[in-house]
Amino acid sequence: MFENIERMLKEYDWKVNKATKTTNMRKGQYSINVGMTYCWMKSGKPILPSRAMIKNKSEIYNECKRLFPEHEFDCVMINKNFKCPPHKDANNVGNSIIFGVGDYNGGECVIDDEPHCILYSPIIFNGAEQEHYVNEWVGDRYSVVLCKSKFKQM
Repeated sequence: MFENIERMLKEYDWKVNKATKTTNMRKGQYSINVGMTYCWMKSGKPILPSRAMIKNKSEIYNECKRLFPEHEFDCVMINKNFKCPPHKDANNVGNSIIFGVGDYNGGECVIDDEPHCILYSPIIFNGAEQEHYVNEWVGDRYSVVLCKSKFKQM
């Protein structure tokens, strides 16, 4: 089920984007939106295709739509070896789907203090209402989060 998305993530040209939070991450950690993202410079905060979505020609986004056709989302956050601290997603609306791929051990997604193995196992949760974070792991861990933004599309 996840062979195509795993291949795409392993082949993705991961680079640090100096204009985003990724510059503050440890070497080898990456987090990028390959879906829609809000445009902070325009009033009303509309969402537009992210630069990464344009660059990869929507391949990862479209593969996620194929995998989860019933789930409504406009953002696809992809993470490589990204260890997020406990947080809630202030800009998300409704349920998100998270799943992991790669060659790693550990790295459970802890949602409201309950650890979940997401390796090839999608979990549905409300990231805006439920605190979540990632446990330690060994290996290369990729995670994908499909969510809906509270901002309006242009």
